[in-house]
Amino acid sequence: MSQLIKIDKEYALWVSELSSRFKSMQIKAATKVNQEMLAYYWMLGKDIVDKKADSKWGSSFFSNLSLDLKELLPNQRGFSETNLKYMKRFYQLYSEIRPQLVDELGSHEISPQLVDELCTVPWGHHRYIIDKCSKDIEKALFYVRKIVENNWSRAVLLNCLDTDLYMGLNC
Repeated sequence: MSQLIKIDKEYALWVSELSSRFKSMQIKAATKVNQEMLAYYWMLGKDIVDKKADSKWGSSFFSNLSLDLKELLPNQRGFSETNLKYMKRFYQLYSEIRPQLVDELGSHEISPQLVDELCTVPWGHHRYIIDKCSKDIEKALFYVRKIVENNWSRAVLLNCLDTDLYMGLNC
C-alpha cells in the first residue's frame, strides 16, 4: 500500500470506493457472460431439435459436433458431448412452457419474463434441474424461481432437489 493511502483519509476512502465499484462491475460482467452463454446454449439446443440433427446425422452426431466445435473454437470450453446433449434438453425442457409464458406469436421462444429468471441461473444449476425435472416444467420453474429469489448455491439446490422440496411445498 502507498504512503498516501495510510495518511490521507479522503484518498483512502476514494480508493476503497474504486475497488468496490470494480468488484460490482466484475459481478455484472460475469452475469452478462452467463446470460449470453445461456442464450447461445438455448439457440444451439433449438437448432439440434429443429434440424432433428441427432437422427439426421446419426448416432455419433453429438461426438462429431463436439469434435468439430472444439476444433473451430479451440480455446473455448463447454462443447463436450455431454454438455451438447444438455443444451438440447435445456431447450426441450423450457420450450414446453405453459402458453401464458410463451411469446405472443405462439412460437417456442422463451418469453421475456422468463428470460430474466432463466438467465440469472448458472448453467451448472440448470444441468441439475434438467436431470431432476426434465419431465415436469412446473417443478423446473419452481426451482428456477427459488434460485433467483434466494440466491441458492449449487449445494443448496442439490439438497432441495434430493429432498424434493417442490413436493413438500405443493402437497
